[in-house]
Formats: sequence, structure tokens, C-alpha cells
Amino acid sequence: MNRRFGFSLLEQLVVIAIIAILIGMLLPAVQKVREAAHRMKCQNNLKQIGLALHHYHDTNDRFPPAIDGSHSPAIHSWAIFVLPYLEQGPLADRYVWSKSWDDPANQPVVSVNVPVFICPSTPSSRTGVSGVQFYGASDYTPITGVDTNLIATGLLAPWQGNPSGVLADGVGYRIADITDGTSQTLLITEDAGRPELWRKGVKIGTTDEAGWASVNNRTPINLDGYSPDGVDEFGPCAINCNNGHEVYAFHTGGANAVFADGRVKFLRETISINVMAAIVTLAGGETLSGEP
Repeated sequence: MNRRFGFSLLEQLVVIAIIAILIGMLLPAVQKVREAAHRMKCQNNLKQIGLALHHYHDTNDRFPPAIDGSHSPAIHSWAIFVLPYLEQGPLADRYVWSKSWDDPANQPVVSVNVPVFICPSTPSSRTGVSGVQFYGASDYTPITGVDTNLIATGLLAPWQGNPSGVLADGVGYRIADITDGTSQTLLITEDAGRPELWRKGVKIGTTDEAGWASVNNRTPINLDGYSPDGVDEFGPCAINCNNGHEVYAFHTGGANAVFADGRVKFLRETISINVMAAIVTLAGGETLSGEP
């Protein structure tokens, strides 16, 4: 008589357990590889934005301002100026310069999600809805300068020089104005996840909308610093404590930024608030030892 051989229930359970253990061991490695790819894509986005800003400078002999009011009463974002240099010419051609960024006439433009402004590490559940309008999201922003309230805390003492950044409100600076050195001065950094409000990796609500075309009192940002727990403004934490109005990313250990020389660098979240302030200013007169 033929006998059939097979796995017993116990043997099957053992095999399943072994497979589960192997998957558990592989999952962190897969996640690590995926995040490395996302971080590289994010850096590439910033590289493209940095090149676009330099192409704009070559054409106009200055960088665009973070917030432009020269077309008064219309107000525009820095990003509008660089769209043609990001292979977004058709989108830029539809923008109505006589109207502000949030005017209904510009809604068909500013509501578009432009891929180069999105970091793939940012949670995909994010929405760009603000009030009754929709703004294409952005994870990148200029730092217009160092907040005077942070200076007043004494954390940056001894403070000296000009608190302005390269892309400032209403001012288009030239490369020649960056006396601190282009390799030591920021252009654009991550402030990812908005309009969702994140604190130390935990979503806690919503913050001001922050579309790539948005202009309000929280977009773009300046350097405030936060308390180490991300609750209070004007503290020693410069990166990844709160995305309400500060450098913030969903990368482990830091955030990406592009400098005025076009170099993209990963800034560690352990960076001191003093060094961060030094690389924000274009003419602060600070002396840095080595790269930030």
C-alpha cells in the first residue's frame, strides 16, 4: 500500500515561524534602503531648485526675493519666478502677475502639485487644502533670516552682523552680496509635511498652509529655534523639532538643504543653533571652522 508523506501541523507552524522571523529581519533593511532612495531623490530635487535659482540669477543678476511685492498690490512667491527654470514654463505662462498668488484667477496654477517641490519621504496622507482653496504642497522653503526674537534670547551671543538670508522678504540679493561665502550660506531647506503640524515625528494637528506658491506670515520661514521637545519657539533646537515654522524633514537624523554655491548637504539635527544662524545669514560676519 502506498503511503503519503507530508508536513505535520507542527512542522508547518515551525516553517511559518521561520519565514516570519526572516521577514522581520529583512523589513528594517528594506525600509532603510527605501529611505536612502527617498533621501537621494529629495537631494536631487534641491539640486534642481538650486540650479534654477542660479539660472534665474544669471538672467536677472540677482536671486528672487522670498516674497515679492514689486508688482503691488499683487504679491508673489519666490517659486513663481523659478518655474521656467524647472521645466515648468507652460505652468508659469498661465500665472496672472497682475493678481496675487491667492487670487481665484491664479487658482488653476497654484493648485498644481509640482513634483520637484515634494520630498518622497513626506507622509503621503498629507492634504494641501486650506480654507476653500487648494494649494500645491511644498516641502522646501527659503529661510529669510534669523528671527530677532531668537537673537533677543541671548542664545546666539555674541551676536553680530546682518540677520538677513539670501532669499529675503522683498529683497533680491546678488551673489556678490553674500560676503559670508556661498559655500557657507543657505538658499533653500526642507520644512516638510505642512500643512500638517508635526512635532518630533508626531502629527499633532495642522499649521498654516504652505504651498509652493504660498505667501503668508509663516511661509517662507525664518530661523526661530525651538525647545528640544518642539513645544516652544525661540530655543536651541534648529532642525526636526517642529515644522510649524522651522527646518523639518522626515529623514532620520537631519534635513537636506542647498547652499548658495549649489551644493546640497544633509544637515544633522544635532547642529547648534549658533552654527545654524551663521549659515542662514548672508553677511553676518561669522567665522565657521570647517563645513557646517
